[in-house]
Amino acid sequence: MICRNKPEAYLQLLMTIARDELGIESFDATGEAGEEFRMCRVEDIGRALERAYDMGLMVGHTVTRAECAQGQRA
Repeated sequence: MICRNKPEAYLQLLMTIARDELGIESFDATGEAGEEFRMCRVEDIGRALERAYDMGLMVGHTVTRAECAQGQRA
């Protein structure tokens, strides 16, 4: 059985990565016509993506271990 967390659970983590790595304070568009453009260094984008990927691996590993432990108890 695969358990899926609500996407909202990850928004705080993604916001933290965006704030730390890219200087983005909100995912809400605040510019004219609801659009905002921001210049980001490629290095910063790469670091943010790597950090998000690493966090995804950790969450996946944690969920898999919990499911295996639960399966062993059953």
